[in-house]
Amino acid sequence: MERKHPAFFRTYLLAYIISLLLSSYPYLSAHAQYQPELTLESGSAFREGRGLYISGGYNATGIVNQTFMIDLSVSWNTGRPAYKSLPLGPLSNWFASALTADGREWFVYVNGAGNVFDFQSNKWDHVFDNGSSKVEGYGAATDPETGKIYIPFAWMGSSMMVVDLKNGFTTDNINTTLPTQIMYAVTWNSLLKGLIYAIPAGMYQYIPSIGWANLIGPQELLATEGYCLVSSDSGSKVVLFGGSIKGQDPVVSDIFILDFKTHTWKKGTPTSPEDIRRSPACAISNDYFIAWGGQVRTSKQRTLVYDLKVDKWVSCYIAPGTTPTTTNPSVCDAPIDEPIDKPSTPSGSMSYTGAILGAICGGLAVGLIAGGVYGYRARKNKLSTSSDNPVYMDTHASSGRDPEEEMRDADRRLETVHVGAFGFKNAPQDPHALISTNHSDDIYTGNTKVG
Repeated sequence: MERKHPAFFRTYLLAYIISLLLSSYPYLSAHAQYQPELTLESGSAFREGRGLYISGGYNATGIVNQTFMIDLSVSWNTGRPAYKSLPLGPLSNWFASALTADGREWFVYVNGAGNVFDFQSNKWDHVFDNGSSKVEGYGAATDPETGKIYIPFAWMGSSMMVVDLKNGFTTDNINTTLPTQIMYAVTWNSLLKGLIYAIPAGMYQYIPSIGWANLIGPQELLATEGYCLVSSDSGSKVVLFGGSIKGQDPVVSDIFILDFKTHTWKKGTPTSPEDIRRSPACAISNDYFIAWGGQVRTSKQRTLVYDLKVDKWVSCYIAPGTTPTTTNPSVCDAPIDEPIDKPSTPSGSMSYTGAILGAICGGLAVGLIAGGVYGYRARKNKLSTSSDNPVYMDTHASSGRDPEEEMRDADRRLETVHVGAFGFKNAPQDPHALISTNHSDDIYTGNTKVG
């Protein structure tokens, strides 16, 4: 008569379900949404189509050293940007920050010390110290042709520091007739082949081969501090956003766009009252202006995105080379808290295909293991039918009882022994094993003592 093993199939089913859950764990972990603490006066730098990198700043709890990026290689909704956590950076706020010309490293100048984050090794490294005391409000800009990084007023508080990471992390200084100033904004412009520098007294430009010169700024500019200033990689667009009027509480909602080809400023669409910012981290990518963090008037804060092509604030960022399709709805039409695009492979994501393959492989592995257990138990059952050991065989099978009922009783006794074999000392591991009666830690196999 064919015997059934319901306990085996229950064990197999439970193991398969567990394998499915375990195989999906990497996928769920990879997509767990990192959420940074909101800060203002963070150090930041960006590369179009790659990322906006943010470190430090302060909030209600004090100065923090959280470090992360907003992925600009994928599209996202403003309610849920594509964040990725990075190793903690220096504990400071409003410090000079710039990417190297080749984009392989991120340089920050904090409290007189130069530090570099290597994107390949994913580590911070201290590269120099000039002994300066803690001073806040510096900014940095990188010349993409020479690789030199310019930090106005960082050399002894009066001259411009020039950092050359290519040639042994050397520093230099450039005298200037401009008034000493901190809490400024600075950006490099590739068309100008120089940096643009904004302070309350006005806007200036610095070209290494020429020197300093005045630059006409937006006539309607009200903010005197706390604004951000960024330039597109092409140099065609420069954006100045947010800020506050010194000595006054109100934060302005203005955004100004400089068309560098025509040398004209225009005032864009102001933000809504709840979205005004002071000292945010900013970037330009794919004709979108992005602003994260900063001081706001409301407890609710979202990342801001301004479409430079249509001059209005929008609810999404669209990455370069991507177009919404019918199979992947536009991130602009998605609910504000729904993630759309998943981070690409470099940011540690995992595809649905990987999760499915993991589930299949996990199921096959469990099936093989379960098959081995089944074969082992079948062998034990076969051996137990020829044994006179009452633990494994009901010797009263000829008493007139129903044979199937006797088989079920034998199965129950067999399962009891198997449970003991995996959970208790001295339980028999073979049908012919001796059962220890002295409760010692001796180990037996068959009739031979080995321990």
